[in-house]
Amino acid sequence: MANRIWIACLLGLAILAVGQVPGYAADEEIKAKAYCIMDADTGKILAAYNHQMMLPPASTLKVGTALMVVNSLRLTDRVPVSAQAAAAPPSKIGIRPGETYSVQDMLYALLLTSANDAARALAERVSGSEEQFALFMTGRLRALGAYRTNFMTASGLPAAGQFSTAQDLAHIFRLAMQNPTLAKIMGTKSYIMENGKEVRSHNRFLYSTQYAVAGKTGFTKASMHTYVGMFQNGDSRIIVALLGSPNKWPDLRLLIAKGFGEMGTPIAALPPLEERLRKTSHGYSLVGDDLDQSVGGAVRKGKRRNVNRRYRQESGASQVIRAGVATGKASATSRKKKYPGRSKAKSAASATGG
Repeated sequence: MANRIWIACLLGLAILAVGQVPGYAADEEIKAKAYCIMDADTGKILAAYNHQMMLPPASTLKVGTALMVVNSLRLTDRVPVSAQAAAAPPSKIGIRPGETYSVQDMLYALLLTSANDAARALAERVSGSEEQFALFMTGRLRALGAYRTNFMTASGLPAAGQFSTAQDLAHIFRLAMQNPTLAKIMGTKSYIMENGKEVRSHNRFLYSTQYAVAGKTGFTKASMHTYVGMFQNGDSRIIVALLGSPNKWPDLRLLIAKGFGEMGTPIAALPPLEERLRKTSHGYSLVGDDLDQSVGGAVRKGKRRNVNRRYRQESGASQVIRAGVATGKASATSRKKKYPGRSKAKSAASATGG
């Protein structure tokens, strides 16, 4: 009898200890199926929930595609467009069969506006076909530590047998951010391709909080909302990966604050600015309470315009990156300048892209 009581006590203590592991339990306010918050510098998991659950990644997969591309091609290499690539479902930038683009342009289209046609074209350029590229990418990512990842496409469009985990996505993103080219691209708000088309980032945190460094969104009907990105507060840098969220922005605001709390650099609760951003011909505007405030541009209230106030004061907040047509080199260009031939193609996350 005494032995049974002793065993019961031990089991009770074990259950209590498991329940008290910080960050590894469900948070009722967070609706995502899975998340992982990682120390960007060490790779240590700070907080997580279902972080090894295998789920469809949607367009966050494109971070892996970009990582394979930069390790296989030069930025100045040319990417031909096949009929198969041009026929990819949205989100897309409308490239046409027979056209060629620089790898640099295709990477910006891939990671900012989540172009599925650019993903296919890059995959074909690296491996000859999207199917062969997916096999190559899966093998390389597993060798790099993403053990619970299996990719069947270069875009993240729905495919049988395609999955990853929040932990793997955080790990892949951490590897990608160690590449200066990819870190720069995923931290860029807007980019003008060499043919005059503009691609804009779907990562609204770049427009709404100074903590945002870089990130990639994703969405399909099957996956729901997905996201992976880096945030910085002082010397603390965290990576947040999220899968299967019905509404990523509220979930992510909670996870960002949770991550910095775990790092010992707590922040105040983030306001829901991402949900008040609206797309305009000049980028994004922050609307509500009769305020129409252009993000990275002039504040407008009523008919008055105050060109001296800006929503974000960081360096480069009102700039886009413009590709050099001849050299392929990028240069900063003010948004005040008008570009002929700028595309007004849709860049919103569709039911088949991120």
